[in-house]
Amino acid sequence: MNWTIILIAVIYMVAVLLIGVWATKRTKSSSDFFVAGRSVGMFVMAIAAFSSIQSGFGMVGGTGSTFLNGLGFVTGVMVAASLGFTLTWFLVGKRMWKMGDLGEIYTLGDVVERRYSSKTVRGLMGFAIALGVIGYLGTQVQAMGVIMSTVFPITPTVGALIGLALIGFYSVGGGMLAGVYTDLLQGVIMAVVSVLAFFVAIDKGGGIMNMTVTLQHSKPLMATPYGTYSMITIASWFFLFSLGAAGQPHFITKFLMIKEAKQLKWGALTSSIAYMMTTLLVIGIGLAAVVLNIQGSFPKLGSSDQALVAFLLNFTSPVVAGLIIAGLMAAIMSTGNSFLNLGAASIVRDIPKAFNLKLNNELLWSRIAVVILLVISTLFSFYLNTLVALLGVFGWGTFASAIFPSVVLGIVWANATKQGAIGSIVISLAVNFILEIGGKYGLHVLPKGVVNGAFALAVSIAAFITSPC
Repeated sequence: MNWTIILIAVIYMVAVLLIGVWATKRTKSSSDFFVAGRSVGMFVMAIAAFSSIQSGFGMVGGTGSTFLNGLGFVTGVMVAASLGFTLTWFLVGKRMWKMGDLGEIYTLGDVVERRYSSKTVRGLMGFAIALGVIGYLGTQVQAMGVIMSTVFPITPTVGALIGLALIGFYSVGGGMLAGVYTDLLQGVIMAVVSVLAFFVAIDKGGGIMNMTVTLQHSKPLMATPYGTYSMITIASWFFLFSLGAAGQPHFITKFLMIKEAKQLKWGALTSSIAYMMTTLLVIGIGLAAVVLNIQGSFPKLGSSDQALVAFLLNFTSPVVAGLIIAGLMAAIMSTGNSFLNLGAASIVRDIPKAFNLKLNNELLWSRIAVVILLVISTLFSFYLNTLVALLGVFGWGTFASAIFPSVVLGIVWANATKQGAIGSIVISLAVNFILEIGGKYGLHVLPKGVVNGAFALAVSIAAFITSPC
């Protein structure tokens, strides 16, 4: 234990709790819980959007992947996701805002029912999001366990449970109103500490020139933009994370929260810059850890997911380590809150309405659903027990393949059909889960290097476009 790190982490957690208390007092309706009362300005929305996308998957998993395999994750995932911000903004930003202006449009289920006049599409969308939430929230469970166990003398399992209890506290009470304002705090922390982390890492690695020479001499592939990954993997990731950004519900539902359409103008630039700033942490610490490992001065790890925190605890001052760890906790908690809100909306609003059911006191049931989702996603994470980066790719792929065709293409393409939406959602879920669970038991049907989520997205788009009218 280091009391400086603990103090910084505790101050951060107290700040988040205070925002949660403030938001809970102001959350009086389903509109407040699901879309922050449709009262958010551009800067808050843009930082909240970036913050919800950049998570433990990107920062903890990305650093571990860079330590293990070089810059391929940064090139194929993080650069592509940053481009995806701009693509999403101009494809669906204003269109989604207009949908929200039509009435009580709080969820993607509301959006697709309005677009296709189909409760079946609404129900399937709610089911797909609920499943994706469980998978993707599992990523945050594992990442939170890694971080909390480095700050406090506890196991990763206990750390994950404590962290999720904290997320659950402000998610249950304040919903998305708490989410966007904690995301604002968390996003600013992430961006600032990532720049700090980059320069600290370069210094500890001996400078850019020394790091480059060391990598080229000892591990030349680690110095290339693709690392040790195959070109087909990089291409799969780039396809999945550029187009797939528009299929991430925790991102595109933020457009329903904007007060006025004119506030969308600078959002894409703001989000993209903030996201690219956090990429610096992954590049700097990931490669510095590789160089230090080559030199024999980096500690032995049980998993590559531990690379980031091992670097912080062994090569930075307690103040720097504490600030960066607070940034990592921010990344995890901001995304976790968004997922819980989305999952609750699917369970309480979208799926029941698909069967012409309406729950009394929707706000109360949403809060209960948040607790249920926390339990299920935790169990799912412990069952899969895989690397944070790989679990994150699975969650992203599930969302992208189910949502991009039916929502994004459905909004921009006038000839989109209800049949196409139904087919694309069903096929995407089937393909994703068959490939992922099959892989868990040694069944690999795709060529080596092809990412399951990218394949599912391609099949889903094809099914959507070719469906009969």
